[in-house]
Order: sequence, then C-alpha cells, then structure tokens
Amino acid sequence: MTTTGRPLVLVVGIVFEGYRSYLLDGVGSVADVWLLAEAEPTPSIAGKVVGHTVVDVFDTPALVAAAREVAQRHRVDGVLSWDELKMLGTARIARELGLPGVPPDVIDRCRDKHRTRRALAAAGVPQPASEVVATAEEAAAAAARIGYPVVLKPRALGASMGVVRVDSPSELTDGYAHTRATRVGPVPYWSEGVLVEECVEGAEVSVDSWVLSGRTNPLFTARKTTGYPPYFEEVGHVVDGRGAGADPELHRIVTAAHEALGFEHGMTHVELRRAADGWRVIEVNCRLGGDLIPMLGRAARGIDAGAVACRLACGFVPDPRPDRSRVAAVRFLYPPAPCEVDRVDIDTGRLPPAIELATAIAREGTRISPPPDGHVWGRYAALVAVTDTPDDCATALDTAESAVVLRTRAEAE
Repeated sequence: MTTTGRPLVLVVGIVFEGYRSYLLDGVGSVADVWLLAEAEPTPSIAGKVVGHTVVDVFDTPALVAAAREVAQRHRVDGVLSWDELKMLGTARIARELGLPGVPPDVIDRCRDKHRTRRALAAAGVPQPASEVVATAEEAAAAAARIGYPVVLKPRALGASMGVVRVDSPSELTDGYAHTRATRVGPVPYWSEGVLVEECVEGAEVSVDSWVLSGRTNPLFTARKTTGYPPYFEEVGHVVDGRGAGADPELHRIVTAAHEALGFEHGMTHVELRRAADGWRVIEVNCRLGGDLIPMLGRAARGIDAGAVACRLACGFVPDPRPDRSRVAAVRFLYPPAPCEVDRVDIDTGRLPPAIELATAIAREGTRISPPPDGHVWGRYAALVAVTDTPDDCATALDTAESAVVLRTRAEAE
C-alpha cells in the first residue's frame, strides 16, 4: 500500500503502448501502479503510475530482485502482466513475494502448446489432433496420419505468428520451413518445435474469462477475422455484447480446459473453433486478450477487464456487471507490399460517428510489410467501431478505412 492509502500493484511491461496502455486506466481505478519495464515510461504512461523501475524484464533474477526492492519500501498487494512473454517472470514475482497468482508450471503448461495438448487430451477436452515434430520429414509423416489439410504452428509463439495452413504434401516442406524459421527473442527454441495439427474449418472465437478458486467466469466473447491465407493473420475482432453468455457449451468447454491445465486463479484468453460436431480448443493463453479485445469488451458490455485483472492480482473478488449490450469491432490495416513509412494521414472529418478510435500504429521511418513477413508488426493503423449490429460495424469500418492513407518514403521522394 502506498501513501495514498490505496493498494499497490506491480505491472510488468506495457508492450506496444498503443495496444495496451489503455488497460492502465482500469488497473488504476483499483490500485496504484508501479511499473517494471525495460525502458523509461513515456510521458503518457508516467502520468498513470506512482513509480517505475527500469529492468531487463526477460532476466528473471533481475526482475524478481527489482520487485523485491520495491516491496522493501512499499507494501505490494499484487503483480500482473498482459504480455505472453512476461507471464512466467510475473508468476515468479508472485511466488517470491507471496502474492496471488498462477504457479509458474501452470504458466508454462499454457505457453508450451505441446504441453497444453497433452493436458487437454488427458482430460478429454475436445481439440484438434496434434503431433509435435523436429524435422520436415516427421511433419510429413504426421500430416499423412492426421490427414490434409493440416495447420503447422510454432510450439510457443502468439498472435498467429508462424502459423500456416498446408493443403497437400507438395506444400509441406515450405510450410514447415516457414514455421520453423519464425522466432521471437526469449522464446525457447526446442528441437521438437513445430506442431502439426488437424485443420478445423469452422468459425474462430476467443473467450476472455476471470478464474477464482477454480471457478471460470466468462467476460466476453470475440469473433476473429483472419486474412492473408495460407497464414492466419488476425486482421480484426468483433465483440457482440447482445448475446453474452448465450452458449453454455462454449462455457463448459472453456471451464474444462482450465481444469485440465490446473488454472485456478487469474485471467485467460481461450481460442476455439467450431467444428461440424462442436467446439475445439485451439489454445489457452494465461493473460488478457490482445489486439484491443479488452477495449472492445468494455465498449460492448461496459466491463473493464483491466480492473478485473487488477482485483484478481490483489486478491480481491471481482464483481464485473455489464451495463450495455452493443457491438464493438476492430480492424487492422496493412500495406499492400513492403514499404518504409513516411506518415499515416487520417481525415477525421470523413470518419463516421460510430468510429471510436482511429489511430496510426506504424511510426515514421519504420519498415512494414504484409504477412507472412509483417505479422502484427506489419500494421499501419487500427480502427474501432461501436454500433448496435455487426453489419453496422462493418459498414462504419469500411467507410473509415477510406479515410486512412498510408504515405511511404518512396512516395515522399
């Protein structure tokens, strides 16, 4: 607790300020924030925290030591993060300081998709057939057993990076090479690092939930839109607050996945696809949803996931109460080809009233590209619409997209 008399929560990293910093408003409604991050906070972030420590967040001993130093000067009530790569370090801080949280092994069981598959299979939770492989030859054999089309994915990455659909044996070698080559900084690089999985053709959704004492409480469901096949780039999401909690089978399977993984306390983002005979769990993430999904949940249902996460982190019992039933959608814009950004122009006078956010993502001088090279780093703008129906959201986003223009360095010259 700080001199303000409010609880104090450690937040590990911000990550892509434009995507995540808004969550600090919800966290700050519950507790004061001390930031542990790899760089000095920007002015907009600094105004939302009571203190900060610059530390290598991927150096777990240094991160834990930094947290311990804060705890020696202040009573720390909780610790949280919303970045996939920082969840394990956050869990170790919680264990070191005796704070509420998820055990490190449970974090690893969620992050390592092969461990996830094994745990779900042991509990009989519906999911795609899956095999882990170490070579292209093993991948081909696994695909033959599973049956084409198959999906290849890295063992422990997020945001659909490195995920590719393979429709026939002739595509397998290139598909495997793409997946195997996709790496991100501190993520482990296993010899058996690629999953070959059954391709579930149905619609994909994600469910954000809070879990307390083993009880799952869904907050909102988002329908995902992917693009750039054969890749699965996440180009948009829709949260329809009008039908929240209307699918008890979806809730049952999400709960079963949590139980299978031993996840009993914290926030989760579970992705599923609808097969002909029911839902299949694609993956379980032990964090808040990304890609502005919590923002959509707040706009569509009036629930602030940042505040819920903070209350859980501090050991409080959340009591989120929806106060609206609307539809919110986000769309991300990508360049048609690799380019260097000069600027992004947004004609605000042409934006429909339904647009609640229209923001540039790519900075001047940044090189961006569409998938497969660009991934989330290939986006140059994000648009959020809030209306009464999904169709109205789509119409507003179409109109808004025409008001956003990417200017490249080549054009400027």
